Amino acid sequence: MMRKRRFSQLLALCLFSVSTAGLWAGNPILRKTDPGFVYAADPAAEVFDGKVYVYCSHDQPDAKNYESMKDYVILESSDMKHWVNHGVVLDPQLDPGFEHFRSNMNAPDAAYKDGWFYWYFPGNVNEIGVAKSRSPVGPWEAATSQPITRIFDPTVFVDDDGQAYIYGNDHWHDIGEPGRHIMGAKLKDNMVELDGPWVRLSKEEVNEAVHVFKRDGIYYFSARVGRVTKYWMSDSPLPQYAELIGELASNSPYSPNHTSVIEFEGQWYLFYHRGDVNEGSHCRRSVCFEPITFRPDGTIEPVVYTLDEGVAVAAPKKRPAK
Repeated sequence: MMRKRRFSQLLALCLFSVSTAGLWAGNPILRKTDPGFVYAADPAAEVFDGKVYVYCSHDQPDAKNYESMKDYVILESSDMKHWVNHGVVLDPQLDPGFEHFRSNMNAPDAAYKDGWFYWYFPGNVNEIGVAKSRSPVGPWEAATSQPITRIFDPTVFVDDDGQAYIYGNDHWHDIGEPGRHIMGAKLKDNMVELDGPWVRLSKEEVNEAVHVFKRDGIYYFSARVGRVTKYWMSDSPLPQYAELIGELASNSPYSPNHTSVIEFEGQWYLFYHRGDVNEGSHCRRSVCFEPITFRPDGTIEPVVYTLDEGVAVAAPKKRPAK
């Protein structure tokens, strides 16, 4: 009851609509002049019931590093033009059942299976917690009180046959061979236990920001490698190894990039963040999106970043350690 009441109070304070003037008019999605503005980063975009939901980590307005990231935000749209900012809807430090998770709550992801929405988030850098809800925006409750595994930047994908997978990279905690690679594993039907070992999916090392999506029977794996986001293709969700294709997107402006990909009403989109708008910085970031173009062979044209006309851009002076 307390959790539901707190959720209602937060919703009343944070819910508002941001209107933009055209299909691509929306970068950044939120503006600092908007009521209830928040710095939202690491966008994990999903399509549920015909709407787009973007599950984001939350940068604090006075952030000097990434250790202040301790709760999560949701953005919602039914047309990619008008956005609802639900504000902070998951705060593991305040919500019962998440006492284990305390800091460095970086990039999350969400998935749906058998009537439940699941929210996967890293606490204490790379220990993965799971919340669940009957609604894509909450209220959320603990699906389990302890970390289900250790991986960095978790992303979860439910295949057409209902089998769920979790992915990430292991540069904070080696799983198997030394190094930092794209890793994947099956999830059990309960969505909170691994169903087998982690599998190394890339020959190449990656830095972070793993994401997975499927199109026309092909699985796409992406991750940040150095300053750019690269992608791999495979006909299997757990390949050994996926084929490295090339660059998906250049380095996002003034921030280590983190991306996700969705299809919505027949168009594919890349979501990402940048730190040079809204008087931001490397650790005060804002969510944007761009259309994706696929070539006839399934490969992807490198994404070009855009901003709304008149959006002020300022280069942060100093990049923090990550």
